[in-house]
Amino acid sequence: MIDHDTARREPFDDRLARLEQKVAPRTGKAEPSALSEQSSLGMAFRIASDMIAGIAVGLGIGYELDRWTGYRPVFIIVFAMLGMGAGLRNVWRVVNVMDVPESGTQKNGRSQRGQRIDD
Repeated sequence: MIDHDTARREPFDDRLARLEQKVAPRTGKAEPSALSEQSSLGMAFRIASDMIAGIAVGLGIGYELDRWTGYRPVFIIVFAMLGMGAGLRNVWRVVNVMDVPESGTQKNGRSQRGQRIDD
């Protein structure tokens, strides 16, 4: 008598092994200097856009509230400060991602994508 579960699993394992062999050459590491330059430039653009977006949204909300209530500088100043705080918080989160160990694991046993490491 043949175990049907084992009979189905063997072809699947063979196909999975062939697929891993096809994909393995593509997952090789790129040249370190080119990768670090590209990620540094991308990181700089992201930091700048986070700061600009936070301040712009804060100024926009403050301007509209000032116009609606009739107080000129009060809400613009308050929401500009809140926008700067939000921008700095986003920059802090981006910079702290660089400190994650190279294996991609965090202290709570999860990878950067949130999956369990032992899954």
